[in-house]
Amino acid sequence: MMPPETMVGVASKDAEVATHREASPQPSTVKSLRRKSGVNAIAPVSAFTQMASAIDLIGLLLAGWLWLSVTRVQMSFTPLEAQLIAGGLAGLGWLAMLRLAPPRLGRLLDLPWAVADVLLLPLFVGGAVAVLVLPLAGTPYAAAMLLWPVAAVSLLLPCRVLLSVIARRGVKAGWLRRRIAIVGATEMSGLLIDRLSGPENPETPDIVGIFDDRDATRRPPEVSNVPVVGDIASLCAFAGEERLDLIVIALPLSRAIDILRSVQQVQWLTAEVVVLLDGANHAPQGTSRSAIAGQPVLELVRQPLAPGAVVAKALIDYVLATLALIAVSPILLCAMLAIRIEGAGPIFFRQPRIGRNGEIFHILKLRTLRDDPADTGTRGVLSRDSRITRVGRVLRPTCIDELPQLINVLKGEMSMVGPRPHVAHMLVAGMPIEKVVPGYGARYRMKPGITGWAQVNGLSGTMADTAFAREVTAHDLAYLSEWSIWLDLRILARTAVVSLFGRKAFEAQSHEWRGL
Repeated sequence: MMPPETMVGVASKDAEVATHREASPQPSTVKSLRRKSGVNAIAPVSAFTQMASAIDLIGLLLAGWLWLSVTRVQMSFTPLEAQLIAGGLAGLGWLAMLRLAPPRLGRLLDLPWAVADVLLLPLFVGGAVAVLVLPLAGTPYAAAMLLWPVAAVSLLLPCRVLLSVIARRGVKAGWLRRRIAIVGATEMSGLLIDRLSGPENPETPDIVGIFDDRDATRRPPEVSNVPVVGDIASLCAFAGEERLDLIVIALPLSRAIDILRSVQQVQWLTAEVVVLLDGANHAPQGTSRSAIAGQPVLELVRQPLAPGAVVAKALIDYVLATLALIAVSPILLCAMLAIRIEGAGPIFFRQPRIGRNGEIFHILKLRTLRDDPADTGTRGVLSRDSRITRVGRVLRPTCIDELPQLINVLKGEMSMVGPRPHVAHMLVAGMPIEKVVPGYGARYRMKPGITGWAQVNGLSGTMADTAFAREVTAHDLAYLSEWSIWLDLRILARTAVVSLFGRKAFEAQSHEWRGL
């Protein structure tokens, strides 16, 4: 594994923009930012499916532990061999479940399917491994391998049944429902509402309203008893104050311009966006399609991580952050002592930043500017800024001041890899970045990172102009659309290279796109 200090080698200074301030904000300021940041509460459906995926992993690991205690296994394999096999089967079984039968709410609500997933997939994985072992090692070893799926099913089956029961009760009680907004007061939206509200749909949602850009004289007051509450601007304002999980555009594809205009207005929101396919609407071949209440939809904007991927990325974050923090703790303690000796002022710099789903958190850094209560924070921080302390001139180039962000990772507020966190409504060329950079808000779909795809391509620094801000955002959005564990490992490896050879090792050229 790379030295932990290299993991933060390109933790950029890009967040130190015109609103930078080396002082802790007052609680009222944080509340104001939370109101203005478009923050959404944690989606209960997403949290529930992530919990289900984590339970699957824990069940498979416990199944391996039970399998190790079986006499036939102990007679067939050495302890080390058995432990490696148990770990490998748990990982392979979990990946198979994530790939073939991810724990989605609709699947959990359908008890026969929920049971079938935990019955068939462990049996398939264990049986396939046993078939491979049979000609290589013989019948006793293959028979020992077949005991693993028995242990896995015995643990996963009751858990999956319990989750299915909880899901049904949660949907019925209302706390486990998606919040859906519909764009377009059309006949298509009426049919969709009837399907969503019908008794044959177990995944009953909360429909917050219909939004239509036509003026009040041209749009109906309601469709299928759901009120038309405003235009797309009203939808964006609503999503800035309330949680919204899904936006369904119920417009025919013949109105492609209206669909594109709607997507452009809502793409910064953290909700998923789909286009309803019905009648004349047919998805182009090769596009990503799904279904809502049996109605096909074309996915335009979706969450970058599946529930299982969220769990896997979190595990990697916690392991790497823990090891890194232990390794760099002597460096961190020395830096903290140097800041204290140099003069008065806080050791840590705390500032509210926007995290996943627009939630506000306080980023941690070591203080590198002189403590000045009169500083309004209206200036950026330049490389030769007179406010930088003597200790700060050592900490900033080496990125030692970024090390406390490992604590943010352990608190679940940040990730090792992801888009860098910014302050709310950061100004670029005198305007809020959301206004000048299309799709900027989509960055909130993933936890911010200590390092990211933009940073390892040389895109670090204060976003002083629109072109640079758009290039950084383009790299961040490319990372979201192409995310994989392998991509995170590549970014961490590039981070190590930048730490060894300098920030210009992967510096991006003007107007040049660096693909993933």
